[in-house]
Amino acid sequence: MPEPEHPPSPGAAGSTAAYLAVAALVTYVCLFHGLTTFGLVGPDEPRYAAIARTMAEGGDWVTPRLHGEAWLEKPILYYWVAAVGYHLFGDSEVAARLPSVAGAATTMLALSWLTRRVFGGPTGAIFLLLFPSSIAILVFARAATTDMLFSATLALAMVTATPLVLERRPHAMAAWQVGFGIALGLAVLAKGPAGVVLAGAGILLGAVCSRRLGHVLRLAGPWSIGSFALVGLPWYVLCAMRNPEFVQVFFISHNVDRFLTPVFQHQQAFWYFGPVVVVGLAPWTAALVATIHNAASTLTRRDWTGSPSMFLAGWVIFPIAFFSLSQSKLPGYVLPAIPAAIVLLAHAIAVALSRPTAARAIGLGTAGALGAMAIAFFVAPGVASAGVEPGAVRPLAGVLAVAALTAAYFGGRGRLHQAVAVAGLSVALGLWQLNTTLMPHLDAELSTRVAARESSRLSGGEPVHTYGLHRAWQYGLEYYLRGALSEWTTDTPTGTVVVTTRRGMRAMQLEGAGIVVLGDLAADTMVVRTDPAGERLTPRK
Repeated sequence: MPEPEHPPSPGAAGSTAAYLAVAALVTYVCLFHGLTTFGLVGPDEPRYAAIARTMAEGGDWVTPRLHGEAWLEKPILYYWVAAVGYHLFGDSEVAARLPSVAGAATTMLALSWLTRRVFGGPTGAIFLLLFPSSIAILVFARAATTDMLFSATLALAMVTATPLVLERRPHAMAAWQVGFGIALGLAVLAKGPAGVVLAGAGILLGAVCSRRLGHVLRLAGPWSIGSFALVGLPWYVLCAMRNPEFVQVFFISHNVDRFLTPVFQHQQAFWYFGPVVVVGLAPWTAALVATIHNAASTLTRRDWTGSPSMFLAGWVIFPIAFFSLSQSKLPGYVLPAIPAAIVLLAHAIAVALSRPTAARAIGLGTAGALGAMAIAFFVAPGVASAGVEPGAVRPLAGVLAVAALTAAYFGGRGRLHQAVAVAGLSVALGLWQLNTTLMPHLDAELSTRVAARESSRLSGGEPVHTYGLHRAWQYGLEYYLRGALSEWTTDTPTGTVVVTTRRGMRAMQLEGAGIVVLGDLAADTMVVRTDPAGERLTPRK
């Protein structure tokens, strides 16, 4: 492996132990603390979790099933890992979110090793602090979705590909090839063909940038291909044999159509992922300028042959460019670019430690990012539909404001190590504050965990129906009530218990149903029972 592009400064080496201690605390809070503070949210978390729980209970480890029906939108890896979580931790949010937490931890450890190998120990220590405290990582690492696990498999592919591409004569080449094949196979099991596309194109672009294109063929050796086929293909073959519709549903509808057409209604502007990446890297976005400056200096010196930075840049650039062309855009699509970007940010900060002007600029820039976050939380409006009152997050704004001032003090004096440590600790402290104060209060409004319990109690054990609910609430209630919930119609027998919204209740009354309100579940959600003697609305003539 090439030597570190910039030798670490003595001061950086002396603070490595302290950084590791701070990084351990930040990692615990950002990745592991408060995973059960609130229930599963959105439409994806409860669906994926329900499938994994069914897999753990039913024993069918080939066909994902949602309420008994084959659900073929995503590959199997998330469900396998979460199903193991249900065996280990029981029926809990920890089991559902285990794949993402495990993926984030695996990515952090693997890239920390790579960072120390190619850039030196101080950069590796800085990376360990930056990674868990980056907004994109701590958000997706705590979500029961496939994004973080997919990013982890690509990170492993990047780690195993780096020595094969950058080194002239890599030691134990066959072992690296086997590792790369396994990682690529896992990527395909995590997300599908996108694993091959992102890894392959990222490697090609990185090899071109680092002038190592001739080494790329090492990745296509028999050891790589054999291990990839052994890991990645058997499930696809088995699933297609058991489910004839699998090819159409998964490959065509949820891969080709999702990329080429707006069929899933996730259209965004071409530049959408620019702001997503900037926010996702917060509060470390100020180091982006230093990273670009370092790249420009490398290009000017024309010494980028075998450069780890240029190779990693390919892994950052391609996912952003590729998904910018997609007709469907969601923030998680470019998550695979974030880990490599954080490595480059950590390297830029390590280089700046021995350059007073750069150290002051990054320190003050980091303070500015914290200040912008503080202002955003201070002026954040209330969300009446979610029970969030104006000013509810202002305590978090206070934490970030104090951190911004402290980071500005250290940054203005060129003490970048301290400024970075303050920023990382402030993110962890802010998340801890959210987990212990605000999120438990919001659980009843954001997730359906409390609503499911209350609707079951109010129904007295009777079957629960739904009407007019957003699909996030529909899937959430079905997860916590452990089964599909039928929607109320005019043919539904009188006396049925229904979870609905106020608008839905009025629509039921206009359909001629008498309504008795049993109780409120959230700001705009309630449990009602149809009753001939209940309150009715007469349609206007």
